Amino acid sequence: MSKKVLFIDPVGGLSGDMFLGAFLDLGLPFALLRENLEKIGLGRLFSLNTTSVERHGIAAVKVDFPGLEEAAVNPAPKTMAAVKSFLTETSLPEKVTEICFEIFMRLAAAEAKVHGSTIEKIHFHEVGDYDTLADIVGVATALDWCDPESVGIKPVPLGTGFIDCAHGRMPIPVPAVVALLEGLSVFESGIEAELVTPTGAAIFKALAELFPTFTKSGYKLGRCGYGAGSRQHLERPNLLRLTLGSADRGSAIDDSSYVLEPYITLEVTLDDMTPEKVAALQGRLLISGALDVVSWPVAMKKGRLGVILQIILRQADESAIVNRVFSESPTLGIRRHQSERYFLEREIRQYRTSFGEIRCKIARDQHGKVMNIKPEHDDLVTLAESHALPLTRFEQLILSELQTLEKEL
Repeated sequence: MSKKVLFIDPVGGLSGDMFLGAFLDLGLPFALLRENLEKIGLGRLFSLNTTSVERHGIAAVKVDFPGLEEAAVNPAPKTMAAVKSFLTETSLPEKVTEICFEIFMRLAAAEAKVHGSTIEKIHFHEVGDYDTLADIVGVATALDWCDPESVGIKPVPLGTGFIDCAHGRMPIPVPAVVALLEGLSVFESGIEAELVTPTGAAIFKALAELFPTFTKSGYKLGRCGYGAGSRQHLERPNLLRLTLGSADRGSAIDDSSYVLEPYITLEVTLDDMTPEKVAALQGRLLISGALDVVSWPVAMKKGRLGVILQIILRQADESAIVNRVFSESPTLGIRRHQSERYFLEREIRQYRTSFGEIRCKIARDQHGKVMNIKPEHDDLVTLAESHALPLTRFEQLILSELQTLEKEL
């Protein structure tokens, strides 16, 4: 079995029309796109132009949404409340509407952060016209059509310079784009132009947050589509590349039963730190957010004995944990690996048994099925001693009794 992966490669930048052009080149049915755009004013408030172009010899699709006269009388919604009202009154498919809300919410949140305001008070300017609305509805239609299970994303190239907008002269990338790309990988392209628009950044951010990030190696590439930006750049083709691929699920595992999340492993080798200090560091790393910290002894050069310290963590906690390792250990380097893990949801519950009350760790899959029950060791020791029973035998008795309570778990 395989799962569908959407790979996003912002070769020359990000914009709403580049996303939509790439999806059309990828195979998004034009009739399906037109059907949904007509529900928000295609042919009445705006028109749709698609053309085949070349960027550095690569064929791509360019999309434009020229405004029509009626748009001046009925302007596009300019606030988040107006956007919600407008989209709710359409007959767009529910999933398309939900994706549109997610993208617009990220746009509004970024604008609110930049202007020190609230989402409710934000007034869309450049991103408040029908072409932006059409881009977002079109991309939402494409995502509903291709229905990816995860996304693979590459770093985003940023331009430099300044641009004039409704708020005055802004540095490139504009502050809203910087806010939207926070936490995502970017790099300086050296191109003096706006390569990433707020709409493109909002779509990219939504894709990165709404879908699991694909981090495995070994996948199959399928069809590829290119969406073109308006400008030509000598330094790199002004294109966005989208590719649909597939990755092996692993037939022995039912992905729907277990949570799969990305994680990072850090490792350091220590040969000049006492065991007591290593133990203290392990405790502090757990407080800093590490999911797990383990160590094992190793023989190092010149016969020195040392330990390898392995730390498992989420990316959000990486900075704090790296700082902790460097500040509280003598190491000069940290090895880093990125991977994924399946894990079970867990909770601690207290149960009344014939021997007394005992805490248990209950592990469940995503469907709520109990996969494991483990009594807390300290409670087992206390109760075993109070009943003058060997610990191993007492644990067997407790587990047997807990099995009869499984329906309550």
